[in-house]
Amino acid sequence: MNRDTPEESELPCRANTVRALARWAILTALLAAGLFLAAGTMRIPTLRAYIAVFSVLLLLTMLAVDPGLAQERAHPGARGSDSRARFGAGFLFLVTVGFAAMDAGRLHQSATVPVPVSRIALALFAAALAFQMWAMIVNPFFSPLTRIQAERGHHVITQGPYRFFRHPGYLAMLMAIPASAIAIGSWLALIPAAGFCVVVVRRARREDEFLKRNLLGYIDYMQRVRGGLFPRLTVFRAATFSKGHLP
Repeated sequence: MNRDTPEESELPCRANTVRALARWAILTALLAAGLFLAAGTMRIPTLRAYIAVFSVLLLLTMLAVDPGLAQERAHPGARGSDSRARFGAGFLFLVTVGFAAMDAGRLHQSATVPVPVSRIALALFAAALAFQMWAMIVNPFFSPLTRIQAERGHHVITQGPYRFFRHPGYLAMLMAIPASAIAIGSWLALIPAAGFCVVVVRRARREDEFLKRNLLGYIDYMQRVRGGLFPRLTVFRAATFSKGHLP
């Protein structure tokens, strides 16, 4: 019987790491180029700090998540039920950070955010991304699409923030995007950020309905963990309980 040598068994891990680093480098470069272009300058300290924090936490997340989840997020196995909502959220995120950079660097219509407030917003942004990373590490089914990942054995799992919130990933997004606008330095960018939040709240509600119909055990989970996007007192009475769904 042939057995892989240690070197051969390490090859898939190395390949996954290389792919993650390549995707990280491309995404970081694209975001940085887009925001600096929107701002018309690279000399805005708040913008540089925002890109640095985003880049570091993106890299940590890519290296920490399950390889199967990384593959699912890069290439979802099937079309989800909420492709339009996913596109809308992504578009509004780009509009928020792009307009914030443009306001801070070119327009100066509302770029009057005090430095201490900007720093607090950046810290909140970092905390939100770290919280989302925790959810992604715990939940190997954290797909960008609302679907049942039957080919990956989608099931209800235990742990982490899902004991207290049904949608910790969405909660992190609700914190991160408005914080992005202020961290970069624009009050007006809170307008598209508000639109982003509306899309996310609606998506979370639709996801609840989808999972109630299609994921075994999700109805019982909802009864135990009543906090969807925000905690409720009854949530903290929940013992270790399984949950395996999307953000």
